[in-house]
Amino acid sequence: MDREGKPEWAVFGSAVRRLRKKSERTGTYVAGTIGLSPTMYSSIERGKRFCLEGHAARIDKALATGDQVMRLWIQMMSDQLPDWFYKVPELEQAASEIREYQPLVAPGLVQTKAYAKALFKQERPWERVQAMARMLEARTSRWELLDSDTCPLLWFVLSDRVLRSPVGSASCMREQLDHLVALIEQDKIHLQVLPAEAPAPGKDGPFRIYGFPDKPTLASAEYMTGEIIIDTREKLRQCEVVFGALQAAALPPEQSLDQIKKARDEFQ
Repeated sequence: MDREGKPEWAVFGSAVRRLRKKSERTGTYVAGTIGLSPTMYSSIERGKRFCLEGHAARIDKALATGDQVMRLWIQMMSDQLPDWFYKVPELEQAASEIREYQPLVAPGLVQTKAYAKALFKQERPWERVQAMARMLEARTSRWELLDSDTCPLLWFVLSDRVLRSPVGSASCMREQLDHLVALIEQDKIHLQVLPAEAPAPGKDGPFRIYGFPDKPTLASAEYMTGEIIIDTREKLRQCEVVFGALQAAALPPEQSLDQIKKARDEFQ
């Protein structure tokens, strides 16, 4: 967890570095005082390593800053995003193929900014404003993959409920459906719409299957507050069988595109 770091770690580390310089102490001094190597302590200040609560308290003592570092640590913890917000983009970047089923909302990779913002407000009303902004930033950064030379093959199956269940305003939905149409017509994604009455297994929960050029397949399944990675052979096989059945039951791509356009025209 120390290779890439997280935005809130960087904010915390930068503030600690300012306090250290203000106290005219060196990083080597603080590291020795709190029981870390200079390299490990430097990683905390650079936002590449998570700071434990005990270390935050000892930094306060080493710098004679009262409880300023501890207050920064508490703020960092309250702003911290779920780990799955970081795992999913890593998998997407490494994948050569992504297959995804969504029964309720547009997939994260193909959302518009307005749709994503409205969805976060709708699904996570308890989040702080700062955390919500970071979630939106993390989501929008994923969309760069669509214009990348290394963009994986993207194949989506969406329930037709996704097209007609309002998220945000009517203009927000129209923009979202316009975006799907554009991505399909530009051959950036493959998409099929699954009619509600179509007989198919596993229609209740969203999931993704990631294929890689140099390592075994993985899958992930969403739940109310996050996402879980699936890597056992039996469960992966189940995901692949279910996705194949969903594809077979869904409308062909051309008819699916027509359905999206019809749904778009319903949002005036």
